[in-house]
Amino acid sequence: MILKTTGGGLGMTREERLRGAVRTSPEMASMNMGSMNFGIFPMMQKYSNWSHAWEPEFLDMTRDFIFRNTFADIEYCLKELVEGHGTRFEFECYDLGHLYNLAWVMVQGWIDGPIFVQMVFGILGGVGADLDNLMAALAARG
Repeated sequence: MILKTTGGGLGMTREERLRGAVRTSPEMASMNMGSMNFGIFPMMQKYSNWSHAWEPEFLDMTRDFIFRNTFADIEYCLKELVEGHGTRFEFECYDLGHLYNLAWVMVQGWIDGPIFVQMVFGILGGVGADLDNLMAALAARG
């Protein structure tokens, strides 16, 4: 099975993020379910030995970074891959609101079930990695 991301790299346009998936026509692709502050800069405090010179600068850049994935972006990506390639998705939810975004997308008929959801806990700007948030995510699934 081929699995591709539609998330791409930080700062890419939706067309750039989708290029690999369109080219390979995967059975499954990842789909982030919303925009968010994506702060991985705290990792700079945990490490002092870097494998590559660009790593600290890249991490620091996320102090002023928003991962953009608007409803228009989500619709574009889903329609391009579902209608054009028959791709199914692994929906990445970095916050509880992303679960509600996913539910709304299903109501719009852009996708149908069954679905695969991956909750991503512990990224600064998203939902924290603690039991209360896990329980809230379970409650939000409806």
